[in-house]
Amino acid sequence: MNVPQTVTPPTGSDMGLRVLYMLVFAVVFWLLCWTLAVVTLVQLILRLVNGRPHAEVARFGAALARYSQQIIEFLTFVTESLPYPFTPWPGENPQT
Repeated sequence: MNVPQTVTPPTGSDMGLRVLYMLVFAVVFWLLCWTLAVVTLVQLILRLVNGRPHAEVARFGAALARYSQQIIEFLTFVTESLPYPFTPWPGENPQT
């Protein structure tokens, strides 16, 4: 399990900026949920047509899952690290 690094909480002056980032990432998370729904339907259709899941769609779905985890951890104050685009897109490595 990937445990985020402990960081110092934001100071009062930084809290306003963090709230702004939280609002932006809450909207991004909402869009991500809709994107996940589309990816799920596409994968289901490809599975029904081809008899097996599409590897690239599965890889993208896994990256979306890791990205949503990063956003959730930021929104719930588990970490102070800003998700993508402030950090690299979650790649193949499950630790990213």
